[in-house]
Amino acid sequence: MDKKELFQRMRTFPKVDLHRHLEGSISPDTLVRIASKYGGELPACTVEGLRPYIHMTAELPGFSAFLQKFQVYRGFYTCREAIEYAAYTAVMEAALDAVKYLELRYSPTHFAGPNRFRESDVIEWINAAIKKASEVCDIIVIPVLTISRDFGRGLAEKTVRYVSRLKPGPFYGLDIAGNEAVNSARPFSDLFALAKKSGLHLTIHAGEACGPLNVLEAVTVFKAERIGHGVRSVEDPALMALLREKRILLELCLTSNVHTGVVPSLGAHPIRRLMEAGVPVSINTDDPAISDITLSGEYVAAVTHLGFTESELKAVNLEALDHAFHPDKENLKRRLAHFWK
Repeated sequence: MDKKELFQRMRTFPKVDLHRHLEGSISPDTLVRIASKYGGELPACTVEGLRPYIHMTAELPGFSAFLQKFQVYRGFYTCREAIEYAAYTAVMEAALDAVKYLELRYSPTHFAGPNRFRESDVIEWINAAIKKASEVCDIIVIPVLTISRDFGRGLAEKTVRYVSRLKPGPFYGLDIAGNEAVNSARPFSDLFALAKKSGLHLTIHAGEACGPLNVLEAVTVFKAERIGHGVRSVEDPALMALLREKRILLELCLTSNVHTGVVPSLGAHPIRRLMEAGVPVSINTDDPAISDITLSGEYVAAVTHLGFTESELKAVNLEALDHAFHPDKENLKRRLAHFWK
């Protein structure tokens, strides 16, 4: 099978994506359409002009450079309709890529902007748009709440306490992102305890910019059920044994890990070493707009650079499904598992 045929096959191959950020899913095309219809400031007014400000493909790899791309999105949204359109389009694009189950994480703080919208309204708007898109398309979408290390504990606490008082439904998990090399997650540990008590599942960005000790902290201190990235767990055999024993899944993102400089190339990605050590893993996009990728393209990369077979891709999807944050996992498996049998 040549690469074109392989991509077409992967384009229709049913997929699970457990680690995708809403903001990082909003393409230059979508941003330009939003600006044209609803207003909003962008550094360029055309799709081609905007690409260098968003895509990492022409950049030297690095975690700070990757995070810097999100500056385009901050404070951009001028109205409810713009936010709804961004969320709706992100879900539709995932469905067109044959993603059958998607956990879409977002920070209501980032969409609300400083004193622009109420976070409670943003949550309502985004989740309504997600629900509408998922009903139109053949896709199941679960929202996951993201807080950031980088904007202070006070802001994160306000968001988590508000969400923890809500009835189950607006979110099914809590995540913390941001620059782990600069800002420790430790000051936020009690917020994760609160979220867990309120019924939210827990995942944490760790072991990406920093080493395996951050993954160990996420598991032992935060009681995380999954790890966002966690790619540097491969450096510690004892940690890999712990992840295997506790069945903690690593949400791996192949191209993103190259763009952030965690691994030097797709062929050097340690996903196979992690799998051989018995660590549960999934393949995800992270920020498809920033990395200029699709999940289908990531599967092509897994096949061409890392030698994955179709049966291995099926196994990875079943593993991801088994670690989903869906509130009725058994029903979810009955609905979707047949795709990978």
